[in-house]
Amino acid sequence: MKSWSNIQISPRDPEIIKINNLEKDLGKLSDDIYLIRELITRFEVCHFKYQHHLEKIKNSITNLRPEADPIKIGTNHIQHGESAWKNDKTGRSIIGQQYIWAIRNWLSDDKQEKIPEHYNKKLGQQIEKWLGDKDQDKNRIIRLLIARLTWDWKSYEELQHGGEYKDLELQVCSMDICHYAFPANIDQLLKAIGKMKPVEKYEGCGSFNKSIKTYIEKEFSILNKMIDSHIAAGKSDKNELVKAWLIACLAKTLKEQVNMKEPLVELVK
Repeated sequence: MKSWSNIQISPRDPEIIKINNLEKDLGKLSDDIYLIRELITRFEVCHFKYQHHLEKIKNSITNLRPEADPIKIGTNHIQHGESAWKNDKTGRSIIGQQYIWAIRNWLSDDKQEKIPEHYNKKLGQQIEKWLGDKDQDKNRIIRLLIARLTWDWKSYEELQHGGEYKDLELQVCSMDICHYAFPANIDQLLKAIGKMKPVEKYEGCGSFNKSIKTYIEKEFSILNKMIDSHIAAGKSDKNELVKAWLIACLAKTLKEQVNMKEPLVELVK
């Protein structure tokens, strides 16, 4: 189920079984096809560029050639260090890095440490106000947030304790700079950590809003019709069946990520 790792689904799901069976029937496929499948695995509707990513995947399927390299996805994310933002054209990484600097500054006992050139002093002062006084539990939660934002998975695992602050920890664990609600959601979260109480209405990784769901429902309907067409054409052209399989993988991913009930079309005619 590695290829389905971006959705929560049982391997016994009837639609998953049919899609996987179609893949088996196709036999060995080219590296390009598997790269397109990996792009689908990397897709998330909660990403702020989800529409752009979806179009790239659809174009890749149409041409049976990946329009993006999965290996290069996220290379400008702050997980890659304090200079990663310099190559990011969206502006997300520098904002994320400024939050990291400000949060670390609150956490540090030595306020005389060298301040980075692009440190946001106003943001730092706001975060100091939101977080307030330090204590052992609050410090741990803040270090967990830093670990999550920088993808420090070793610290991320070590800093989760559950218990009294389990709900707040879960919200911290679903925070990332690529989310459509960033940075409003991290502002909410920092205020909540200051009070050591979870956010009442929180938008974190894996979430979606009404606008996103409406868009995805329309795309799912289009993809379902495309599957029918490619399955029919696949009787005389294997590439058409490959496209049908990839589109089915994408459609199923979209369906599960926004909790749709509409069924996937039949893959065998």
